[in-house]
Amino acid sequence: MHKIAVKELIEFNRKTTEKGRKNYASKLKNRLPKIKAEDDDGSGGDYWVSSSSCIYNVFKYDKNDYYEDKIEDLTVKFKATHDKRIKSMYQRNMDILTSFKDFNFNDIRPAKISKFETVQKVHKVINFEDFPLYLNPSILFVHERNGKTELGAIWLVAQLGGFKKQELGIFCEILHSFLTKNYSDNYQISNDLCIAIDTFNVQKVDYSELTNGNVPLLLRNILSEIKQLN
Repeated sequence: MHKIAVKELIEFNRKTTEKGRKNYASKLKNRLPKIKAEDDDGSGGDYWVSSSSCIYNVFKYDKNDYYEDKIEDLTVKFKATHDKRIKSMYQRNMDILTSFKDFNFNDIRPAKISKFETVQKVHKVINFEDFPLYLNPSILFVHERNGKTELGAIWLVAQLGGFKKQELGIFCEILHSFLTKNYSDNYQISNDLCIAIDTFNVQKVDYSELTNGNVPLLLRNILSEIKQLN
């Protein structure tokens, strides 16, 4: 089975007819691997890279000035092109960055981060309920809390129109499984700092919201249905 992106699970779950769900499930289970870039998750390439990379840098270096710098850079590029599609891309990335100026990273960024972990390519596909699920976490960070060395992570996800909060929870659920499988021998996994952020809608979900029932756990039910549909 070819690797499956989280957005594809969400697309399946959005199907409203039995025929649509059955056809999409068959596609996911039976398609052959495509020859493409290693980090292509099927989500449209680098359309959102300008905003996502800037948000990443704001978090990592704790500098909000990066927003204005990137917006100015995109504004220059926006004015320099006459291609409507490219203009739209620049404008949407600028809109995201403008919205993120009010996003408070202080709530989810430890004051003292001791180091950032590198995600190996080989770990970007995780076997979950016999499905090869692809994920691409944005940043992993190590910090101390209550005498324990903890690991937190952020996954920035973008899509036109964004995601419902329960859909964002699917990203968070897979992210937590990835952290547990690959890093729990060395670190305590921070449930409240295992976070998926929908950059389009400027909203977030952390894993503790799934464990306390505020956001439903959907992943296993979705995979179970895909497995059963023939």
